[in-house]
Amino acid sequence: MKWIVLEEDPRPDNYIVIMETEKDRKLQLEKKPCSIFSSCNEAMIRARELRSLYKVTNIRLFRQEGSSAVV
Repeated sequence: MKWIVLEEDPRPDNYIVIMETEKDRKLQLEKKPCSIFSSCNEAMIRARELRSLYKVTNIRLFRQEGSSAVV
C-alpha cells in the first residue's frame, strides 16, 4: 500500500486529504502537489504538519474501497 497526502491548500474543504491506494497503482491525484509515503504513520505525520500550516481542524483518510473517515 501507499498513502498520498495532498500538499495544496485544503480550502474550501477545510481538511487535509490522505488517500490510501495500492502500491503499483498510479492515480490522477499524483499530478497535483503531493507527498507519497509507504506507511500510514508517515503520512499522518505529514498531514498533521499541513493541518497546522493551513490552520484546518481535520484530516480525512480516503480508503481504497471507497470509504472515508475523519482521523
